[in-house]
Amino acid sequence: MNDDAERTVNLRPDDGAGREGAAVAPAGGARSGNTTTYGGRERSERTIGRDLAAAGFLAVVLTALGFPAAMLWQIVTPRVEFVVLEGAWASIETYPSAYVEGDLVFAGIGLVLGVLAAIFSWTSMRDRRGPLMLLGLVIGSIGCQVVAWKIGANEWQRFWDSVERAPVGAHMWRPPSVLFTGLDPAAAWAALKVGNFTSALDALQLGALAVMALAATFTYTVIAGWSRRPSLRTDAPE
Repeated sequence: MNDDAERTVNLRPDDGAGREGAAVAPAGGARSGNTTTYGGRERSERTIGRDLAAAGFLAVVLTALGFPAAMLWQIVTPRVEFVVLEGAWASIETYPSAYVEGDLVFAGIGLVLGVLAAIFSWTSMRDRRGPLMLLGLVIGSIGCQVVAWKIGANEWQRFWDSVERAPVGAHMWRPPSVLFTGLDPAAAWAALKVGNFTSALDALQLGALAVMALAATFTYTVIAGWSRRPSLRTDAPE
């Protein structure tokens, strides 16, 4: 056997070394300790706990948005003018359109916030994309609109308390309220305790309170459908 034959090296795909003797990382990325390298960049191993924490943080942030959303809703929604009568009250208009506009504006604000929340979570939490983040997005969206609805309900109740104390002939403006909803957790729990599941479901009708969650889910799902990464996350291989 000649010298050239003795110097020949048999290279196979799984040898882990190149022709120059340099180490070659496996196709899926090199693993070292608790990290995995992709394209020269290391990423920490993710856990369900971290994803849940990120989803919970997102849900809390979105729920807190219910306070400014309620203020915006109260400001931009037209109000119904009432006049106090002897032992009663009545609206100035025969069929006030502001009754319906309260729900429409509330749903419109939720629609816009849902789209923006989905885009925000997708772009700012790239390493946590996935079903758990979508769950936090849905819970936070519902929480946001429930908070805004409750604030509006308190304003609505204070208005009627003021009407009862107002003198005859006084003009007052009714704040907006959400009519298209049937959310009553206390009634739902009472129905569940006696096994009446139909009444429990009737007491948990979100109606307009689900608009933001539906918009966020739709937007997040559409964006995920266009992702070129199977895991959706930017620190994973394409």
